[in-house]
Formats: sequence, C-alpha cells, structure tokens
Amino acid sequence: MAEIRLLPPRHSPGRLLTFIIFALAPLAFGALALWLGQDANWDLRNYHWYNAYALLNGRYDFDLLPSQTPWFYNPALDVPFYLLATHVPAKAAGFALGFVQGLNFILLFMLAYAALIIRNVRGKIAVCTVLATLGMLGGGGVALIGTTFYDNVTSLGYFLSALLVIHNHHRLMTAQETKAFGLALLFGLPAGLMMGLKLPGVVFAVGWCFGILAMGGSLRRLLVICFAFGVGVLLGLTITLGPWAWFLQTHFGSPLFPYFNGFFHSPLAPATSARDTQFIPGGLNTLLFPFIFAHNPYSVGEIPWRDWRIPLLYVLLPAALILRLALGKVRHQQLFMVPFVGRYLIAAGILSYCVWLFMFSIYRYAVPLEMIAPLIIVAAVASLSFNVPARVTLAAFILLVAAVSVQSGNWYRRAAWLDRFVEAQVPVLPKDPDLMILMAGIDPYSHVIPEFPHDIPFVRIQSNFSSPNENKGINQIIRSRVEGHQGPFILLITPGQMEAAAEAMAAFHLTLAGKTCQTVIDRLYDDRPLSLCTVKRQDR
Repeated sequence: MAEIRLLPPRHSPGRLLTFIIFALAPLAFGALALWLGQDANWDLRNYHWYNAYALLNGRYDFDLLPSQTPWFYNPALDVPFYLLATHVPAKAAGFALGFVQGLNFILLFMLAYAALIIRNVRGKIAVCTVLATLGMLGGGGVALIGTTFYDNVTSLGYFLSALLVIHNHHRLMTAQETKAFGLALLFGLPAGLMMGLKLPGVVFAVGWCFGILAMGGSLRRLLVICFAFGVGVLLGLTITLGPWAWFLQTHFGSPLFPYFNGFFHSPLAPATSARDTQFIPGGLNTLLFPFIFAHNPYSVGEIPWRDWRIPLLYVLLPAALILRLALGKVRHQQLFMVPFVGRYLIAAGILSYCVWLFMFSIYRYAVPLEMIAPLIIVAAVASLSFNVPARVTLAAFILLVAAVSVQSGNWYRRAAWLDRFVEAQVPVLPKDPDLMILMAGIDPYSHVIPEFPHDIPFVRIQSNFSSPNENKGINQIIRSRVEGHQGPFILLITPGQMEAAAEAMAAFHLTLAGKTCQTVIDRLYDDRPLSLCTVKRQDR
C-alpha cells in the first residue's frame, strides 16, 4: 500500500508553496474576522464572556445563574479568548480568534491531500486549496468566523482525529493488535477533548469513530480500532469535562445538569432531557430535511443563510450508490481518490448527519460537516465508474453549484469595533458591602457584570431556565439566597423586560422603590441602555 502523504514530499517544488499557503490562510481568516465586524452575538452577551469571568474569579459560589441555562455549561472553552480579549485591543482579539479558526483550512487541505490521487504535485496543491477554501467559506462557516460559538474551534480536534486515522491507516491495520489499540486510542483523544469542551460535538465523535468500520479490511481489526478510538474519545472527554462534571454533581446532583435528568434524577430540575428539540423534524420532514432547511433556514436556527452542499450530498450519495451497483467498481488505473479514505469520509459524514438530525437539528452544530462536505462530494463522485474526465467534470459542476448557492449568515456584529471587546458605562453604586444585584427577564446581558465592582454578587431570579412560580428544585436555592439576604437590592434589567421583572420580584415580596433607576450603557450591544433600579421589600 502506498504511503498516505499529508504534504508534498520533501525537496518537492510544491513543498514550499504548501507552507506559504499554510502561513497565509490563517492570516486571511484573521483579516476576514476584522472585515466582518466585531462579534456581539446573543450567546456571547449571555454566557461566553461571563462564564469565563466567573470561572477565573471564583464566582460560581458567589453569583447564581446570571447567564441563565448556560450557567451550567463547561466554561473552559471560553477562557482562552476571554483572557486574550481582556488584555489586548478588541481588533487584536478578533483577529486572533479568526486566525485560530483559520487553522481548519490547513487540516482540510491535508485531509484532501491524503485522500486525492493526483500525480501532478502543483495540480494537487491547487485542488486541495480549492476544496479547503470551499470548506471554509460555507453559509454557516463564514457566519462563525470571528465569533465565540466555537463550533469552528472544536472542529480542529475532530479533523485532527480523522487525519491521524487516515495517515496511520497502514500501521493501524498491520501493527500488533495491542499497538494498534494504543494508537487508535491516542487518535481518538483530540475528538474527545473537544467534545468535553462542547458536548454537541458528540455528533462528530460518533461519526469519526464508527466511520472506521467502513474503511475495509479485517472486521476484527476494524472493531478493535473503532473500540480503541472510542476509548480515546471517552478519555479526552473525561479530561476536559471531568472537573466541571464533578462541580455539577457535587452542587446540583448531576454531572450533566440540567440535561438528561430523566437518568440522573437531580431534585433540582424536572426529570426530562432538557435538550433543545425545537428544530428536530418529525415524520416525512425527517426524510426531506436537507431540502427543508435549504428552503427555510429558520427550520435549523435563528438567522437566515443559504448553502446547498448538504442537500446536494443528500441526492448525490444514494445516486452514486445506485450507479456503483449498476456499473461496477472503478478500475484501479482510474482511481483519483484513495478508496479507504473515500469510504471513511462518506461513512463518517453520513453517521454525523444522522446523529445531528436526531439529537439537535441545529445547523450551527453541523458546521464541521459543512466544512468537510466538498471533500465528501469528491469522494462520492470518485466512487463512480465513469472515466476520469467525466467524474472530474461532474465533481467540479456540483462544487460550483454549491459555491454559487452560498449566502453567509450573521449572528449580529457591531458596526464599528470597540477599543476593548466588552465595554459598559456603570454609574456610581451605593457604598454598601451587603449590596446584591438581582437580574430578571430572558434577555442576555451578563457580559456587563465584569464591569461592576467585583465584590457585588449577582443573582438571577428569572431566566430561560427557571421562573419563581415554576415547580423546580433550583428555585429553592434561588429563594433561599434572596430571602436570606439581609442587605439592600438593586435590579439590573433591560427596559423591555421591566414588567416581567416586576412579576418575578413580587414572588419574593420585592418591588421597585419608585422611579429611582439609573442607566448602564452596554457598549458591546450598540450602546443599549440597561436599567439599574433600587428595590425595596414589601410589607408582608
């Protein structure tokens, strides 16, 4: 079996060209992040900024639920960007985030280089560059450049795991079984580490793991490799999620609180899965889903975008299978993709899509699949028994249609960059060491908390996780915290949520103390005013 190369050979004229491309690509995506504008998305304002601040400053035992349901998410993934963005100008932080996300280009390039059989080195470099570029510039992918959703950061681990399996395929299949087991375990680690940082990545951990069974060869060996890869995933998951899962277990009675509480039975949440299932289709829509979200992007998320690559694959893969069965295998001399790599990519893509469909159906979580889709399209076309020129023409046409279809989304960006990534103008507060600030409503604004004096606790009495009148165990903790507080209260709220806040405060026998509100200016969200209002206790 020929060696699976990830790069042109040493001393090859294309080697230097490849490294130049590798150096320029992340810089280009850093520049793209600056051009697109400063990220100010809902999740950033709700939890990505605050959760990192809370972890680094020991506030998980001091505040309570400022970031609503995501207060329970593993905050480790948010820490690196928060540390950077609090020490450098906003533009530098945005560029760095785009640069890191641009590293996906390098992995996509190497995956394509490992998969394709093209003798002309410069021609192969050109094709790999095109495929990696198409992968990066999808409708969902561009929307994530320079943002803190991190689906295109955790993707680095999934692509790395796939790359390690492909590059070391021969060793995995021929080495002593115990050695192959150890290698496969190591190759599963990057995927597991990323999954532990963001659990929806289970989609790709499952895909890349069980896709191994489609590579061909000894079934026993494939099962060993698949199992070992899965062990590596679980080990990586334990490393990055373990400490946070322990915190959730000891504080809230479940390592994944509030999710899958039908299994863990924490008394602080209902016995439900708590997953966001609003986008999961049912019935015939399940079979037609790629066409549904191609027509209506709101069926898989909250913003408009367009990209036809997954619907095109949805048609292409069964068509390719039918033609393959009808026309037979590709003759060896007509190959332009390594067969086992093509099978692995296709199987992993199908499995990842199926897990995504039945668990989430939120397009943002599928962006890594969007990124690898151009290469899977080529893999599907490569499996056909047409002559090489016909297959190349067909692949080029499908990729062109996919590229023309792209309309990138926008998760909300500022029109102009701030000096610091998060800025807020906070008025002078009462000098009382026992002051507590309450939060209510479901709007996202916990990102302004680090701009307040650090010795003031923030407690959210109403959120998208709980309301005072709901029969949830977590409300007992909130009520105990508020009713046990002897000092004064101030309410921080968005003006549009004032009525909801008043209703929530009434459940605690609290009310606004007349027209005594000051204004906090949220610079990140285009100078939006927040109200900071004095609260008094009602006579019972």
